Amino acid sequence: MTGSMYLSAVVTELFAAAIAVGLFFGTSWSPAVAISVGLALHFAFAAWFFPRSISLWVAVEYATDVQNGEWWARPR
Repeated sequence: MTGSMYLSAVVTELFAAAIAVGLFFGTSWSPAVAISVGLALHFAFAAWFFPRSISLWVAVEYATDVQNGEWWARPR
């Protein structure tokens, strides 16, 4: 679970940086409007991506456990 939290944090912060750069260079909005839109997009993306990061991390854990020969993770 900790790995999925790190994955979600990194991807979400990269998305936030892209949004900030895009709003700064791509619009002529006032800072208040740009911050409001940026925060709304950031929080929406974070809520959307976190369950997917858990799924991705479970897949990584499963794939690495099978390769290491864990008895309970072997296909039957």
